[in-house]
Amino acid sequence: MLKDSILQDFEDRRGEPLSGQFLAEKYNVSRNAVWKAVNSLKEEGYNIVSGKNRGYYLDTSSDKVSVQSIRSFLPDSIKNMNLICLEEIDSTNNEMKRHIIDGIESPSIIYADMQTGGRGRLGRSFYSPSGKGIYMSLYYRVPGGVRNPMLITMAAAVAVIDAIEKLTDIKPSVKWVNDIYIGDRKTAGILTEAVTDLETGLSENVIVGIGINVKKEDFPSDIRYKVTSLGKDDLNRSEFVAEIASGLLKYYADMNPDDFMDKYISHSNVSGKRVKYEVNGESVIGKVIEVMKDGALSVRREDGTIDNITTGEILFHESKR
Repeated sequence: MLKDSILQDFEDRRGEPLSGQFLAEKYNVSRNAVWKAVNSLKEEGYNIVSGKNRGYYLDTSSDKVSVQSIRSFLPDSIKNMNLICLEEIDSTNNEMKRHIIDGIESPSIIYADMQTGGRGRLGRSFYSPSGKGIYMSLYYRVPGGVRNPMLITMAAAVAVIDAIEKLTDIKPSVKWVNDIYIGDRKTAGILTEAVTDLETGLSENVIVGIGINVKKEDFPSDIRYKVTSLGKDDLNRSEFVAEIASGLLKYYADMNPDDFMDKYISHSNVSGKRVKYEVNGESVIGKVIEVMKDGALSVRREDGTIDNITTGEILFHESKR
């Protein structure tokens, strides 16, 4: 569509005026057709500035996420990857599953400005208000598969950390295995869903859902003291999505733990902490020794027994005073 092509021009050359005559000649249409396309984009919420003898341009502060805006920030090697942007969806992971059934190509990203049924691990919900965060899912077919699906989540955590550290002055940490923290509160979560081949035990088809609280937000009372946001109202979310996508595809290309586990371990916020977890249905309290290179969490129980945890969840457990 003409509108989409013009939007890509605006995204690729943000802040640079493009004349109606230039766009009309480029797409072999009338200037009136260009005017109609630009007005349609304005009605959709794009902050396009226009004036007599000045041409049109997309304001550099515009934060409306679109296929075109994400693509403008992608490196050339993946610039043509499959992208889908939606205003609202129940869950980007759910939507990706629907597209996989329909034969979507890999790699693919679905982004939504709002989720009505955002999901976290263990059946929890993820608060996903409109215009405040990043809610995205990546579908990727890991070449040759991966035997330890936990590493897929850990690679995703490092991709998110990489993006935060590149685009902000914030230093995040990671709580084993999938939560990104700012200080003592969660700011992002990762939900990985993989299809495992029963014969080989390898996971090839992977969906990685990522939710990040980006802008300042007055959270609901039930989660207000558990979560936080990056607090970056001026952060370009399209650039953020593109950075995460680039990192994910870089790490997944080889699925070599040496590429990301050192950074994951160095950003862990659980080492030395007392935690509560379950082993064979039994609730246990112990002190974290370390996150190991294979992703397992090494914990010493109060009786001295060492557990190497590879599944489940840990909860921080404060010592009794």
